[in-house]
Amino acid sequence: MARFSATSTPSTSRSRTLTTKLDSRPGPGSIVDIAGRKLKLSPVIDTLFRWMTERHAIHQRRLAGQPWPWTDDPILRQHNFTNVFRIYDRVTQYVICNVIGKGDQDFHETCFRVILFRCFNRISTWELLSAHFGELTWREFNLAAYENVLYREYRQNNRLYGSSYILPAPELGGTSLDGSKVKANYANHLRLLKVMMESDLPGQLAQLSELSDAWERISLYPGMGLFLSFQLLLDLNMIPMLSFPEDWAICGPGALSCLVKIFGSEVKGVYGEALAWLHQTQDLHFARLGISRQRRPHIGSTHVLSLVDFEHSLCECDIYSRKAHPEIKGRRLHIAARRNFSANRPPPPSAVLPSGWSPVDDGVHARARTKRTAPPPVDPTDPDPAWSLSHIVKQASGPNGEMLYLVRYEGYGPEDDLWLFEADLADAPELLAQWQVFVERIDRCIAACRAA
Repeated sequence: MARFSATSTPSTSRSRTLTTKLDSRPGPGSIVDIAGRKLKLSPVIDTLFRWMTERHAIHQRRLAGQPWPWTDDPILRQHNFTNVFRIYDRVTQYVICNVIGKGDQDFHETCFRVILFRCFNRISTWELLSAHFGELTWREFNLAAYENVLYREYRQNNRLYGSSYILPAPELGGTSLDGSKVKANYANHLRLLKVMMESDLPGQLAQLSELSDAWERISLYPGMGLFLSFQLLLDLNMIPMLSFPEDWAICGPGALSCLVKIFGSEVKGVYGEALAWLHQTQDLHFARLGISRQRRPHIGSTHVLSLVDFEHSLCECDIYSRKAHPEIKGRRLHIAARRNFSANRPPPPSAVLPSGWSPVDDGVHARARTKRTAPPPVDPTDPDPAWSLSHIVKQASGPNGEMLYLVRYEGYGPEDDLWLFEADLADAPELLAQWQVFVERIDRCIAACRAA
């Protein structure tokens, strides 16, 4: 790696830290200090931990074959809620078993299938394409043929997209096949898939070890917003070759709304720190609510919820709290129509885990042992010491239009990243060239799609 000298140096700590002061038993009415802000906890904080406990218990009861209603909670009885663990949700289970688990296990081919599925997030669309083409592969991908199949389905007024986590369709030249030149979302999503594969997004992801770094790579592509890039990444992360530790998360709209309900409007601007505080203090909350370790949501023997699990649960708790706490207003006031479970029973759930996947604490520890090496030694007597650069994380324009690069130091984590000017990377030309080649490759693939 390149050696680099800078006046700002990476810290000696490799762990992520929080600017928080912990109350020994922080519950409703308590004032907590998060990132220098005094935030008062509402009753929704208790609702969050109770919801997680009971929603996971429902999943476990269903797995055990117990009959409906599975719970005494009237809100959980009458309305749909996803699982505490995203990995147990119905569509995610389908991705694990039928998209990742079946077909060519080559890493690039598996990434192709996951991205293709996520573009539409609908099982029936995946099965439609599989019925026409057999095994879905990148090596035999034919844009025109895929477009034709989806166009015919669209013309029959059949739905192509699922009801959640739909990626915005970027402007990549995809239009309807009826000659009207009207923008066709399905055509642009197929082109987005093509751009990602031709620019070798899978190859980029395979070189990384942090969930946040992988998210930055995906965010370079058109149409990939903050939260939906994260959802695509979580699906890709179930591929055995990746399996980044889920120790980082982006809050979606529902999670942001719930954080405001818990901490009040002063939490705006420190959402990430508030999410991390909930994660850091989870044992305190479960304990003060009398929820034993055996009852806590868990996968296997691990009783620690990840940041990803908290983000996922906050979104659902926001919905739940509209009924449980109507006096605490959020972005939305209503909850979806009731579902008559007694007359229309959902099918039994499954609980398949991805191959090689491990719970959060095991995964974090394994990564720390194998992927983050100790920082190279620095001579304490050197008045101008140098640090080894690992890679560029992302780029941005400075206030005067100059290009800035966020860099990672070898042996350090994201918390020690620094922004540098392009001129500051004069001693690391290979590192800068690698980054620029990847960004330019994306731009060329986009231009080719639009011109076709």
